[in-house]
Amino acid sequence: MRRVTRLFAAVSLLALAACAGRRPPVPAPAPAPPPLAQASAPLPPLPAIGGDEKFQAFIRDFEATAIARGVTAETYNRAVAGIAPITAIDTIIAEQPEFVRPVWSYLDGAVSARRVANAKFLLNQNAEMLAAIEGRFGVPKEILVAIWGMETDYGRDEGGYNIFASLATQAYDGPRQGFARREMIAALLLLQQNDYVPAEMVSSWAGAFGQTQFMPSTFFKYATDGDGDGKIDLWHSAADALASTAVLFQREGWQADKPWGYEVVLPKGFAYQDADLGTLKPISEWAARGVKLVAGGALPDGDDMAALYLPAGANGPAMLTLSNFRQILKYNNAASYALAVSLLADRMMDRPGIRASWPRNEKPLSRVDRLRFQTDLAALGYDAGDLDGLLGRKTRIALRQYQAAHGLVADAYPTVTMLALLDNDASKAAAKTE
Repeated sequence: MRRVTRLFAAVSLLALAACAGRRPPVPAPAPAPPPLAQASAPLPPLPAIGGDEKFQAFIRDFEATAIARGVTAETYNRAVAGIAPITAIDTIIAEQPEFVRPVWSYLDGAVSARRVANAKFLLNQNAEMLAAIEGRFGVPKEILVAIWGMETDYGRDEGGYNIFASLATQAYDGPRQGFARREMIAALLLLQQNDYVPAEMVSSWAGAFGQTQFMPSTFFKYATDGDGDGKIDLWHSAADALASTAVLFQREGWQADKPWGYEVVLPKGFAYQDADLGTLKPISEWAARGVKLVAGGALPDGDDMAALYLPAGANGPAMLTLSNFRQILKYNNAASYALAVSLLADRMMDRPGIRASWPRNEKPLSRVDRLRFQTDLAALGYDAGDLDGLLGRKTRIALRQYQAAHGLVADAYPTVTMLALLDNDASKAAAKTE
């Protein structure tokens, strides 16, 4: 690592310097070329690739799409040489910790004492660089370092997958085909415009790369030279990665000098139907409905639009989230992730963590349980989305509708007790149709 090595001279937090010579630095990207017509000259034969016939056929057929978007046959051949589908990706998608672990367990790891201590060290060690980025783009250095920590443990784990194998696996089959095909084209253009060794373009299973995990298309939109060396190296330069993340937040609407939100307490008899990240109301309206700060006292004045987030339902903490929380969701659309980033940034500033208690006695849901939640709701006529075992927004909306229709607290929080009610009603509904 060229610019980052000095960050860790005093400790052995990261071991990135040893791999600096294996991947070339990234020149600043040129604008993506316009689509080109299909080449009329015969294409060279594709190199050997792994996988079954379906995967191999996709790689052969996708070459024409790539060439029509401006990728040369030479670039395409370099990228796909020797790749094979990554069979573990389906399991990884089904078991993403942001969606399947109890939120308190997820936060225990994401905002651990070790991660906080490392963050504080890096804040101090890189005070000048971080202050310059914050001053230039208006995004707090603590938020940027929190993203750094959450995405790659401050550059220590940037992923061990070949980016082309990761994207091709998802592009040829599965629910992410459209997204992965667009990112595959962007990754090919990234290779074409820079002097890379394809096998060294390491990424996550999703195809995100670098110290703050940019997707290839995101690189072309926001990547920035943060260390002033005339190049953009998201793999090796922390300054480049953090500045690029700051650009993303700035352009997406980060509100400087505004908090991410507040921990609050709700009054008795509160209408939990409105406790949803998609329900925005002015802070003044939440205050009028009896919502107060958990530390005591009234909410701040103002009409900033805010949404209530109950990460563990009515029996856990409550968060009143503001615009900047929604900006973090754009980076990773998982509410528990956005909360972890927010809390990690707070801990760097020695602010207290969450004060309310978590319902840690709740039994975690297994994948079978989560699938039953969705199939039961669907059997009862509710749109629970894809039956994938990931209890996302559609499933929670369906659960809230079920709870409201049955006079239950409509907090949209899935528990073993709630699943038993759903099982019973779904069984009754099935018996009536027999």
